[in-house]
Amino acid sequence: MSAKCWVTSGVQYERLGEQWRRVHQKASGDLSRRCHEERQEQAYWQLWRLVRSAGTGAIPPQILDASIPDHVTLALSVVADFDQAREEPGSFAECLYRPVSALPHSPAVIRTCCEFLIGIADSPATSFTGDRELLVRERDALGLALFSLDYFLDLPESEIPRRKLENMGYVKQQYLAGSAAPPKPVEGDVVVRNGLRLTDHVDQVIGVSENEEWMVLTKSGSSMQIVRGAEAGKWNEVQSIAPRAASWLDLTPPFGTPSLES
Repeated sequence: MSAKCWVTSGVQYERLGEQWRRVHQKASGDLSRRCHEERQEQAYWQLWRLVRSAGTGAIPPQILDASIPDHVTLALSVVADFDQAREEPGSFAECLYRPVSALPHSPAVIRTCCEFLIGIADSPATSFTGDRELLVRERDALGLALFSLDYFLDLPESEIPRRKLENMGYVKQQYLAGSAAPPKPVEGDVVVRNGLRLTDHVDQVIGVSENEEWMVLTKSGSSMQIVRGAEAGKWNEVQSIAPRAASWLDLTPPFGTPSLES
């Protein structure tokens, strides 16, 4: 065989090898995703079995009901698990972005539980017979927990860098490649309140989500998500996260975190 044929064959083998590696990586990623999704689902079912009252169905509720104490305890327990996971980043200790596989429950379940508890905190006092004051006190923590879900990416753990600068740079390259950096609110920018004929002003910027909604603290002490308005220096409120300056609080069910021994 001529040298030219050897070179051609070598290139072909290299291309085939690269194709095989890509197929293998995709298959490994799909398997890993199925594994953590199954683990998260099993954890949610197990948690429901721990908190449910005797005689209650073994299947977790599809819709949470504020009038059912077990549903409230379930939601509090889910958010408590999420809070613990955020406090134990492991090898991603210096990173803003982490894999969704690090979550104790699925993002959809965590989001549903956060929004459910925030809804109770925002509802009239007479509409909830449980410890509403607990949820009112922890509303800011619930809002920030909800916002922090955007920093858990649906990517294999092996693809997300563990060094701080590389971690942020990788995500920027993956999600913002070819696009200009989104405008960032600055202190003093005007915020038009949603549904109100009122304005507020940016005090501090907390972070940004993938859909370019910014989390800020305002001069009035509210935490909210905002998007850029039609004019420079003006932003529109998406939703108010907390009625006052945010501070992290422990999210623990009213009767403590359930255990297998209870």
